[in-house]
Amino acid sequence: MIRSHNYKRRWTFVKDYVKDGLDKIHESEKLWNSNYTLQLEDILKKASGKKYASTVASGSHAISIALLANNIGWGHKVIVPNYSCPATLSSINVIGCVPVFCEINQYGSIDVDKLQTLEDSGAKAVIATGLYGDVHDHDPVEMFCKQNDMVYVNDAAQSQFALYKGKNSLALGDVVCMSFADNKPIPVAGTYGAVLTDDEILHEKIKVVRKNGKPDRMADYETAGVSSQPEEEKAVQVLASYQHFDEWQKRRHEISNYYDSKFKGKISTRPRPQYSQWNAHKYTIMVADKFEAYNLLLDAGIETERHYVDNFSRLLWTPNVDEHFDMTDRFINSSLTIPNNPFMTDEEVEMVSNTIIKLLK
Repeated sequence: MIRSHNYKRRWTFVKDYVKDGLDKIHESEKLWNSNYTLQLEDILKKASGKKYASTVASGSHAISIALLANNIGWGHKVIVPNYSCPATLSSINVIGCVPVFCEINQYGSIDVDKLQTLEDSGAKAVIATGLYGDVHDHDPVEMFCKQNDMVYVNDAAQSQFALYKGKNSLALGDVVCMSFADNKPIPVAGTYGAVLTDDEILHEKIKVVRKNGKPDRMADYETAGVSSQPEEEKAVQVLASYQHFDEWQKRRHEISNYYDSKFKGKISTRPRPQYSQWNAHKYTIMVADKFEAYNLLLDAGIETERHYVDNFSRLLWTPNVDEHFDMTDRFINSSLTIPNNPFMTDEEVEMVSNTIIKLLK
């Protein structure tokens, strides 16, 4: 089976660093917010250009914490793409926010023309997500948020280190949310996340929110919060993967460029916007029926991913919306992510491309 994400092969790259780090962590008995956490936060500041970075337990927590630190919570409206990773929606649901759904464009990110129709929605924030490794259209989102006094949350879980008109995706927005997991550009076992900002006051509040809303254990509660303190064991994993990020990205692009050449004129792929320099995180083809295609390829020994299958506006626990989201439905029915992990051999890449052409052309 050719896997979408090959954890076993990744482990061979990082295990020495991780094992050494775990020994040092447990010998020091400093399990939380210590040397590796501070080292990682310093790297994220330098890599993004943002002044402040706070690591948290997951990308979902990063979004929840970013909103709570901006005094956005129970009963407040937040604009979100109608189609995204389910964690984008759950991260606002869990703190009691009410989603306002915005249609996506042909690239899979928030449709900035549709966004303009939501200026009277009463929303306190906009969450703009860059799916598949492309950056959303930043300039119109930033202008919309400034004109309507909304907080601009950049959900960069998948678009990490992609470029928007030459600018690092992690430099965009009032607050940036990162995710580290087995299926993210910087993979780890389990989940981890980070919140980036240029606002010192907001940064200090983020650190309180991630600690249950208390500045320290014996202090009084200052605000609503979550239990999301940075773990040293997770930080060392992120650092280990980050050391290989450039070489892994180079390999992802090599694989993706090969797919581009093989599929041209034969297999439809997700279009990529001119304003974004893709990080090659997820290679997505567009098929007639992705559920049928998924099973055909699985039977042929190729694991794919059905990103994504939920129309948020039709979920039972979300507000009833009398609107049809055509582009959302297109992605739900057609988008299929194929393996392009950096640990694939040339033979596996060839087998994947040939099989897709044979079965899906």
